[in-house]
Parts: sequence; structure tokens; C-alpha cells
Amino acid sequence: MDLKVIFLFCLFPCLGIIFLTWLLRFPWAWLFKTVIAFEVVVAILVFVIELDARKTPENSGWIMIFAAVFQIYFAVLLMLTRLVIWLIKKRG
Repeated sequence: MDLKVIFLFCLFPCLGIIFLTWLLRFPWAWLFKTVIAFEVVVAILVFVIELDARKTPENSGWIMIFAAVFQIYFAVLLMLTRLVIWLIKKRG
């Protein structure tokens, strides 16, 4: 797999999660910084694993698929958490 494709597939989902976190406007500033740090670590791990997987034919790309599915679950978790926070603030 081409290095540009690996870089884009490692970077765009992480940027999407960071943008979603910014868009949801959590009431704590530390949460946004934690998500940024977490996404940087995820992007670096996926990038390093995919660079190593390029050495084996037809082995590249699997960790990007798993990382994308993880990012989708993480986005749903962020949205549900924000919904719960909003409901708690609305009630009391």
C-alpha cells in the first residue's frame, strides 16, 4: 500500500474524532486535550503497524480497518456521553 494512503487513512479518522469532540463542546477543557493526546497515540500506532505490515504481501490495511471501526465506536461513545451530560444538566 502506498505511503500516502496509509498516512491519510491514519490521519483523517483521528482528525474527525477531534473535530467531533470540539463540535460537541464538552464542559471540561481537559477532556478535549485528552482526546487529542489519545488520537495522536492511536494515529502513531496505526501508522507504525501499517508501515511494518507493508513488508508482508497482502497484509497491509487490516489495522486501518480495525482502527476505523474503533473510531466509529469512539464517536458514538462521545455522542452518547454528551447526550447524558446534556440530560443531566437539563434535569437539575
